[in-house]
Amino acid sequence: SIRWPDDKPIDNEPNTEDDYEAPYMDPFKDPNPFQEFSFRFDRHSNILLHGDDKKRIDDDRYIDIGLRGYKTDSDQVFESTGLTIWKSAKHLCQYQMSHSKLFHGKRILELGAGLGLNGILAYCMTQDSTICITDGDTDSLNNLRENIDLNRQEKFTSKISCHQLIWNRSNAALFLENHAESQTFDVMLASDIIYAKGIIEPLWATVQVLLARSGVFVMAYASRNYVPINIEYVLELSVNAGFEYELAEEDTENEIFVYLFRWKDD
Repeated sequence: SIRWPDDKPIDNEPNTEDDYEAPYMDPFKDPNPFQEFSFRFDRHSNILLHGDDKKRIDDDRYIDIGLRGYKTDSDQVFESTGLTIWKSAKHLCQYQMSHSKLFHGKRILELGAGLGLNGILAYCMTQDSTICITDGDTDSLNNLRENIDLNRQEKFTSKISCHQLIWNRSNAALFLENHAESQTFDVMLASDIIYAKGIIEPLWATVQVLLARSGVFVMAYASRNYVPINIEYVLELSVNAGFEYELAEEDTENEIFVYLFRWKDD
């Protein structure tokens, strides 16, 4: 007979109580790490209402979005930050609602979408737009596709799709050819995507390929002490990449900022 190196000798002795090893149970692990997020947006007042706010006048006034993800402090989010909702995504939603004309009838792309709140809102709030939601993480993409299906409705006239996009120039070019019919995007969205210095140059290389010359990149940024990069570096590299920027909104109390990036005039 042949014995492979990792084969274990057969033990014909009966097992005893001393041989039994109980499976390890982490007493601090949350037995239910999942979380459902709900949002209601008021088209009339352009403000975000809590999901449990039951006030309703008519179906067209409110946009209701439900998302499935994980609790912020769960092990899953520690491994993949795109599996929950972060604060600047909500702030970007408010900007979208108060500047809705920017998004109607447009080709819209969301970068690093996570659970997809901003892209799904763009789908729900617009007419005759084409929305493409992207993320680079496989776990996030699985969750993202479920959230898109959860919020898809026949009454909406915009189209929505989801694809993987890992930032760099060559990937962006392939994405443009394979998933965008070689047409650049009028509006690009992103929130809470700044977390490491090494991703900034690939980010701007991606925007260079995908943003139309007349387009705008709307990015919500939240300042965090534990993130080893500041917004000044991001802005500096945007200028080097050929863009100009403006601070469109700021929440100084929560340190959340919305920036608009456009191509510099030739």
